[in-house]
Amino acid sequence: LRSLGIKVENVGEDVKRDEAKCFQCGACTAVCPTGALSIKRPEMEVLFDKGKCSACELCVVACPAQAMEVKFDRSLLD
Repeated sequence: LRSLGIKVENVGEDVKRDEAKCFQCGACTAVCPTGALSIKRPEMEVLFDKGKCSACELCVVACPAQAMEVKFDRSLLD
């Protein structure tokens, strides 16, 4: 897209995980279509790679602790 002159921005920067709320259950990793959320083994720690995130918001719905949040910069839509 960039080679065609289309501005491309990483929306993963607008996805936040509240570390205080997250209890590392991994529910978000099961629904993440891009692999941005994964489980580090054997520690069983949930990892988040913002570079892979498409901001689909499936993790927000799946998270029982409500630790995931998506905030878009609405000024970019104008």
